[in-house]
Amino acid sequence: MDFGFIRGGGESSALIRSIDWNKNPLGPINQWPQSLRTTLSIVLNSKFPMFLFWGPDLICFYNDAYRLSLGNNGKHPQAMGQKGIETWPEIWDFIKPLIDQVLAGGEASWNEDHLLPIYRNGKIEDVYWTFSYSPAYDETDKPAGVFVTCTETTAKVSSLNSINESKNELEFALNAAELGTWDLDPLTNKFTANKRLKKWLGFEPDTEIDLNLALNAIIAKDRQRVSDAIAKALDFSLGGNYAIQYTIVNSKNGRERVVKAKGKALFNNEKIAYKLSGTLQDITEEVAAQAAFKESEENFRKLILQAPVGMIILKGEDFFVELVNDAYLKLTGKSKKNFADRPLWEAMPESKTLGFDTILKKVMRTGVAHHGNEQPLNLIRNGQKETIYINYVYEPLKDIDGSINRIMVVAVDITEILASKLKIKDAEERARLAAVAAGVGTFDLDLRNGDLKTSERFDEIFGFDRKVNRADFVNAIHADDHEIRLNAHRRALSSGQIFYDARVVWKDNSLHWIRIDGKIYYDADEKPLRMLGTVMDITHQRNAKEELLHINQRLEIALETGSLGSYELNINTRKITFSDQFFKNYGLLPNQNLSYDDVIDLIEPSFKEDVVSAINTAILNKSIYQAEYQIRWSDGSLHWIKESGKAKYNEQGNPITFISASFDITETKQLQQQKDDFIGIASHELKTPVTSIKAYAQVLERILTNKGDIKEAELMRKMDNQLNRLTSLIGDLLDVTKVNAGKLQYNHTHFDFNEMIRFVIEDLQRTTDSHEIIENLQEVGLAYTDKERVSQVVTNLITNAIKYSPDSKKIIVHTSVEEGNVIVCIEDFGIGIAQDKLNKVFEQFYRVSGSMQHTFPGLGLGLYISSEIIKREGGKIWVTSTEGQGSKFYFSIPLQLRNTY
Repeated sequence: MDFGFIRGGGESSALIRSIDWNKNPLGPINQWPQSLRTTLSIVLNSKFPMFLFWGPDLICFYNDAYRLSLGNNGKHPQAMGQKGIETWPEIWDFIKPLIDQVLAGGEASWNEDHLLPIYRNGKIEDVYWTFSYSPAYDETDKPAGVFVTCTETTAKVSSLNSINESKNELEFALNAAELGTWDLDPLTNKFTANKRLKKWLGFEPDTEIDLNLALNAIIAKDRQRVSDAIAKALDFSLGGNYAIQYTIVNSKNGRERVVKAKGKALFNNEKIAYKLSGTLQDITEEVAAQAAFKESEENFRKLILQAPVGMIILKGEDFFVELVNDAYLKLTGKSKKNFADRPLWEAMPESKTLGFDTILKKVMRTGVAHHGNEQPLNLIRNGQKETIYINYVYEPLKDIDGSINRIMVVAVDITEILASKLKIKDAEERARLAAVAAGVGTFDLDLRNGDLKTSERFDEIFGFDRKVNRADFVNAIHADDHEIRLNAHRRALSSGQIFYDARVVWKDNSLHWIRIDGKIYYDADEKPLRMLGTVMDITHQRNAKEELLHINQRLEIALETGSLGSYELNINTRKITFSDQFFKNYGLLPNQNLSYDDVIDLIEPSFKEDVVSAINTAILNKSIYQAEYQIRWSDGSLHWIKESGKAKYNEQGNPITFISASFDITETKQLQQQKDDFIGIASHELKTPVTSIKAYAQVLERILTNKGDIKEAELMRKMDNQLNRLTSLIGDLLDVTKVNAGKLQYNHTHFDFNEMIRFVIEDLQRTTDSHEIIENLQEVGLAYTDKERVSQVVTNLITNAIKYSPDSKKIIVHTSVEEGNVIVCIEDFGIGIAQDKLNKVFEQFYRVSGSMQHTFPGLGLGLYISSEIIKREGGKIWVTSTEGQGSKFYFSIPLQLRNTY
């Protein structure tokens, strides 16, 4: 598992990840408190040596920088995760009181250059430390550990001791005049030295020395420099002074000494040197101290340059920039050239206006550091003006002599941290406002002492207009619901969640339903600390639920009274439930165990495919499913079922349930069949005498015309027209009976579709003087379908258009081809059809209702017959209309007939 707070951190983080913490008192890492994680993240990612004691057992942690002080063959790596007393037995008596002082709430401790011997490198070593013990707090703001920042100063102390010893020796040598002294005779190269110098060189006191022997005691790299310096000192024109620093080597023990030589040449009247005398001062320790100081200074500069926070060193009264790191440059949005060889105020003039110059002068004068928090700073970064917020420290730096001539500035950009705080504060305010807007009350229960804090809305929901104690809230709960509350609290202690509904009784004895929803928070030891949650008034929802239950009960009674059976199918699980009436309608025993597939299998095979397709289409198109089909009861009898249904969908638009209602229409179907039989018989019986009467009327019209009885002949012609209407009505009745019986004959041929349309238009145009039938025909070509039946449909639609547009003067007939289908549109500008009637115009015997019923004669069969013909031809028929503006009747059929048998 990847834990971000120990993802980096080098060797120490890897060591922590490798430990089996299940066997450790701290337990698994994923159970560590956030305070420990945060503290460890700081420790592990710091380049400064840090150590951490945590928890009751003072478990040990340290970072890579500290690991160096543990040496080899010592406490590393077993110290990581080990108890403090087991890790530091040799110094436990000293550090344990310091730890206890911090954990008890005392002030942090500070020790500088303190000797604490530890076991490392296979032995107990004397080690000097500068360290501070400070508290590390947990989530309850109590010390849970001790945060140790430390630096090993063994080398520093040793160096200082050496420097002090050298100084003491030097002072002693000066007081005792125990300098090395020497004389050189340039004429003979004889070299004489005092006992101290001979001892330094490894010579016996009585050894005779010449210049070459003395030069050979100098290390090789300095030898030529010394020879050159002597030659210059012996040159009268150069003043005769001799001063040089070099290293000599003891010929016996090989010890090297850095010495500073000073001398003066003596010249005779001829300006020839006859003597060069001087002293030799042992400055080995001084040079070593200088080297150590230089190295320390270099390390200090490297530390600043590599620091992850902004740092800059200012020098002198004018605060010249001595050193600046990249983090500081990034913070200020400037480059190094802005700071090079110039005072701070030239590099950052905006800082001076904020009074930082006064603060810096005070720090330089007093030597007291200055800390600043959340300081706004206006800067120009990336060409834009920005306001950032920083925490900063002005720390005075002392030279070797204790004087203060430099200040180290440390600056940390906390703009994002402050922004996060503001966001958190804003989020809390938004949450509070959301709770108020939603009418939700909130509570905070301290599980340690039982203290309860509630919002004003919480009090209102419980029926209180003022603050009350917790017992009053408990007593407000209905007596019958106290057990519900207690059980919910018991479950919450194990699950961490609380949820229950209960009733509360207000002071006016009114009853209200509430819903409690909350969560428990725990401390580092998994002990419950607080319960936070909300309360809602759900009285309205509960009342609505009970009302819905009553409505469902009444609905069930109504369905049963109307012999309506129903089922509900869960589309995902395929689980299905039935009403009692469903089993009665399907001739089944009550409460049979049926699946959805079993229900489909009850349908007669000739209807099954159409029913399944209609259900799937309705679910896909989110439309209402309707079907009529036959089923066979267990006794072998056939029954007709009429069914309607609709799917319910979730918020994503996916179907979740399908609900269907059905009833037995067998008797209705039988009556329909009897009606169709009667109409068929009556139509056949009427057709013969009507034909005979029509023939007599035509004969009489001719006779009366020939006799000159024009008025009587006109009456015969009108009677013939009425007989034509009667013949058309009888034809419609016969077609209906054939359609219902599936006996309407079709004869498919190839023909020019537009030519058929023109023929129908010409034929109908002769019969009307009130309307102009306009052609708008696109190229269609040949069609393969029943020419006479399609012609019958076009005739019906144009005749209807003329009939229902008495105040209009034109009818437009359109044709076009789309995707292999011919589209026909009959457009009129008549009375139009109301939107709620559009889905009824193709029903059998449907006619215009209301005051218009007797205005437009007919049986209401033409559109029904037309729709059945188009469906039989594999097409579809539909209508669009605006009441008072006209209608457009469309049908489409394939140019090449598809198999619809």
